Amino acid sequence: MNDLRLITGGFFYLYIIMEHTICYLSKQTEALKNSELEELFKYILAINPTLNITGALLYNNNFFLQVLEGNKETVNELFATIRKDKRHKNILIILDQKIENRIFENYEANFSIMKTKADIERLNTYLSQYDFENKYPKNLKTLIEPFLL
Repeated sequence: MNDLRLITGGFFYLYIIMEHTICYLSKQTEALKNSELEELFKYILAINPTLNITGALLYNNNFFLQVLEGNKETVNELFATIRKDKRHKNILIILDQKIENRIFENYEANFSIMKTKADIERLNTYLSQYDFENKYPKNLKTLIEPFLL
């Protein structure tokens, strides 16, 4: 768990940074051109690191599966914006929970977009290295695997 300790006058104050994840599945409203998808992906890769958001976006057969990890308030604000995006519909929230550790914090550029078979293989290799005593990584891997087939 991340924490910040502040020492003032001999006292320790412990501030716990609440980490949170939201994972959702949605269907594309109408087929986006490859150039439109690439612009969307570039935007996501540019904005999420500035918000200290880690995660992954998978796109396959007109469906999006996205994992967002970060500060609870930031994740919720970003997800509220995502929900308003007209490029997708039928948003199904799969996970919306507090997490002890981020899965994607050490993965490639902290936020990745899975578009190729090689991307998927790298993600599977990365997730396979996890100790699954923590339910979050195990649940996430279970959710992602069928989407990737």
